[in-house]
Amino acid sequence: MTQAGRTGLGSAAVRGDAVYSVLIVDDHELFSTSLRMALRGHGIDAHQVVPHGSDAILSAAAGLTPGLVVLDLELGRGEDGTHLHGSELVAELKSAGWKVLIVSGSLDQAGTAAAIAAGAIGAVPKSSSFETLLDTVLGAAAGKPVMNDMDRQKWLAVHRACRAAENELNRRLGQLSRREREVLDLLAEGHRAAAIADRFVVSMTTVRTQIRSILAKLEVNSQLEAVALVRQQPRRGA
Repeated sequence: MTQAGRTGLGSAAVRGDAVYSVLIVDDHELFSTSLRMALRGHGIDAHQVVPHGSDAILSAAAGLTPGLVVLDLELGRGEDGTHLHGSELVAELKSAGWKVLIVSGSLDQAGTAAAIAAGAIGAVPKSSSFETLLDTVLGAAAGKPVMNDMDRQKWLAVHRACRAAENELNRRLGQLSRREREVLDLLAEGHRAAAIADRFVVSMTTVRTQIRSILAKLEVNSQLEAVALVRQQPRRGA
């Protein structure tokens, strides 16, 4: 099949008088470079940006004619140390006129669902073959739907369920006092009760009382369950 036939855009890859832009946002340079070069081989004005922070990404997008953003979910940490999650960028990119396609190597269902709820046109896993990834991006750039309405509704249902679970988790954690939350965080880091007592210069009896209170407020029966619960908190923005 010819390049023009495969993309549906033609060799010039234009929409009206403007060259159609694709911006790849991914912290894996090899993936970004390979995809950018393949897209340019199909006549698309493809660019890539290293995700040092949300401002850098949005600034790169602002300098291009809006087209399609190929956006990873797990973007690592920005220069300020803040964890950057792709789903947090979708709404602003969409409002700037960009379509957003999620491409992720993780099994982050909650993050993918959040991105789609924010307006992403779909998602494709990095575990797919490079040809499948390329064809999906080319199809999205050509205006072809990435997913049908039934799949979108399924993702929106996942998002609602994740939000409900997150709200319930926040409700439980919100009942803890500041010191109880500190104790729980130390337990999650692997510290034992004796080490926590030494850290806060209190008795073991005090720490055990705090742990019992934590278990009661979190509605769990063991420290393992409490630690597992706190680790369910999303890392986004942490």
